[in-house]
Amino acid sequence: MGYRNLSPQAMVNISGPWLDPEQDRRAFTSLPLLAPLLPAVEEAHDRIRTTQRLGSSLQQQSKALMEKALALDATHDRKLRGAYNYLGALAEMTDDPAFAAALLDLRDRLMPAGLKAIARSYGDQAGDAKLLRSRLDDASEKLLKKLKTPEGPLAQVVDAWVAAALELEKVEAQREQLALSAPSNTDGATPREVLNARNAWIRVVRAVETNLALEKAATAEITDRLLGRLRRESTRADRRGRKGGAEAAADPAPAGDAVTPGDAGGDDDSPFDDA
Repeated sequence: MGYRNLSPQAMVNISGPWLDPEQDRRAFTSLPLLAPLLPAVEEAHDRIRTTQRLGSSLQQQSKALMEKALALDATHDRKLRGAYNYLGALAEMTDDPAFAAALLDLRDRLMPAGLKAIARSYGDQAGDAKLLRSRLDDASEKLLKKLKTPEGPLAQVVDAWVAAALELEKVEAQREQLALSAPSNTDGATPREVLNARNAWIRVVRAVETNLALEKAATAEITDRLLGRLRRESTRADRRGRKGGAEAAADPAPAGDAVTPGDAGGDDDSPFDDA
């Protein structure tokens, strides 16, 4: 019986009870040929869990950054659009041509691309935010501080979209860095790391099976207790594998000889092993 079709979840469900003092750890360590394998079991068990946790962590980080970017972009667009419409509305309402011209001039200085600015890339939005102050003269600066909105001076609205654009640039850099460092598969680890973790776990389980078969103190009850879940999960996994057209593969270690803890916990660099 091979273990190549076992899922990571099944693997940790099999080895977890061996490590749990409330379940099978006492029976496991009571057997002279199994007790030395416990550190190797712990290491292999943790490696399987780590590859999964890494994937979950990266996905959560990516999701959090995406949500933050969307919120910042929404703030940038809403504030910019509101300021654009506000200045245009004031210019329409005033009967003072000079004041209307000053309002439209301020609008053009703040948003030379008009509402097209909200459709720009995050990088372009940040770049435009950095250039904004350089486009203002003394008169437009004074008018910007003088004009009132329900949220306070118009200058505060502008500051809000500028801050959002600059923060958005930082978030995008974090997302890019995460993408560069992210593993190439959905488990959150490189294919090599996943394969090595699976192979290490399989070798340890083979060692447990082998040494348990040689253990004179192991009763049928203890053997069933320690290996029952392994056999049931393996049978189900093999059945699913056959249904899915999976091909049988050679086991990574022979089951005929006793294996030392060092042998059991070793790593295998071959990408074509049991996993």
